Order: sequence, then C-alpha cells, then structure tokens
Amino acid sequence: MRAVFLGCGYLGSNLYQLLKDSFDTEMWGIDSPYVSRIDSFRLINVFDPDAMKDMDVRDALVIDTVALVANSDRSENEAEALDVLAEKYRALFSVLKQGGCRRFVFFSSGGTVYGSHARPRRESDPLEPQTLYARSKVRIEEELKASGLDYLILRLSNPYGGYQLPNKRQGVIPIVLRKAYLDESFQLMVNPDSIRDYIYISDFAAQLKKLLEMDVSNTTLNVGSGKGTSLQTVIDLCEKITGKTLRIEHMLSQVPMVQDIVLDVSKLEGITGIHSSISMEKGMRMEDERIRRELGIR
Repeated sequence: MRAVFLGCGYLGSNLYQLLKDSFDTEMWGIDSPYVSRIDSFRLINVFDPDAMKDMDVRDALVIDTVALVANSDRSENEAEALDVLAEKYRALFSVLKQGGCRRFVFFSSGGTVYGSHARPRRESDPLEPQTLYARSKVRIEEELKASGLDYLILRLSNPYGGYQLPNKRQGVIPIVLRKAYLDESFQLMVNPDSIRDYIYISDFAAQLKKLLEMDVSNTTLNVGSGKGTSLQTVIDLCEKITGKTLRIEHMLSQVPMVQDIVLDVSKLEGITGIHSSISMEKGMRMEDERIRRELGIR
C-alpha cells in the first residue's frame, strides 16, 4: 500500500518514520529542517496544480500534514483568509481526484474545533471553533466532504513525543521540560487547571496504521487518549521528573484559548480495537530522556 505524506514538519516527519516499514511511503512538500530525516522526499509546492499534475497519485493514500494556518494566527479579514485557504484545497482536491487518488486523510483539530467543554466530545457534537486556526480546520473538513474524494477526517488531540526540533515553540510537554533544565521561564497563557487530551506519537501512529490497513473511509473520527490531563499536572510531572522548579510567567493570549477539552474516542477504538498504551508519566519520561540527550545532561 502506498502512502504519500504532504508537508514535512513535526507531525509528518514522525509519522513517516513510524510508518515507513509498513507502507511504501513518500513525502512531498517544501524544504524544512525535518527534511534531512526523510529518505524519500520530493521538493514540491503541493498547492501548485500545475506541479501536482505531474505527480503520480494513482491509488495513493494521501495524508495531509501541511500547516498553512498556525494556532496563534489572526487575520483582520477572516472570511477572506478562509476563502483563500479553501481555494487552495479545492484545487488540490481536484488534481488528486483526476489523478486517481485512493483516499485523502486530513488531520483536523480535536483540541479546538469543539470549543471548551467539561464533558468528552463526540464526533456528532456541535462544532464551536473560536479561532482562525479552528475555523480553518472546519472549513477544510467541509471542502473535503464536498470534493467527491474518498476521505478520512481525523480530529486529533494533542500529540507529543518523538523527534522534535528544540527551537520550535510547539507542544507544551517538550517546552516545559526544556525550560526546567535551562532555568527559563515558561509563559503560561491559560489557567493551570485547564484540561487537555494528550496522545503519544507512537500511539497515534498505531491508530493511523490500523485505519489505513482496514481501508476505513468517508467518516470522521476523534483521535486521542480519551483522558484529560490538567496543565498543572503536566507542570507537577515536569518538576517531579526533572527535579527542577519550573519558573512560571503569566501571559495573556492574543487568541481565545480552550479551557477544557477531552475527546470521546469510543468510535475510533470500536473500529481499530486499539487503546492508547503510553501513560502521561511514561510519555513525559520518554520525552525527558530525549531532551536530556539533546542538552547533554546525564
């Protein structure tokens, strides 16, 4: 089975590494610091229809890990920004459909599209996107469903773990661990009681592998651990694991922040029969080992 990843950032590069032994795997995208870790990379702007027409997508599983909108992005004209984004994806979908793409797998944001709720969110629950990033995910979901392509939409929680560039401000878990060791302040932009659903990258890869092997299509699934962890718990575990006291700097976010979100993953687990196996403490200890190696700490 052939799998083509679009984009080469943290998520795409790690999934590529974790799945390359199971699929005939390629990665297409623009240059990035992660490209050096990919042994089958094609430099191409995947949103250029003329360039993409020359690419072989016949019977390929095309997996989108491109990030055109960041979680912190804002726009003075959101409607226009979303229309431009939608047009880019419509053109991509058209080329893929004409080329015989087997399925388009889109990673939406389970951590933002539902808004903030104390109860775990199911796929059938109303969407309440509060930011440009969240609304961009919802818009692409809609465009994909209307495209006529065979699709799989995965509303992903908060993945962490695996290889990650140390200078990227992505992922609270590696950030707090590095800040603790470097004695740098951690900028806290939400209430420490704020709850998130975290999933270790290899647990996510196992779910994705199973879904691709089972040919699951034309559906939307939440992907996460199904367990909520407060930011305070993450901070406490960081201090326990590192033996350091984390310095906190309270900041105001420039975009609305979700207070509480946990995903109901019963639909996913009912299909794959797979449950997340790596606990928060185990996952953070694995991250701690990686970061200590990077920093030269024994």
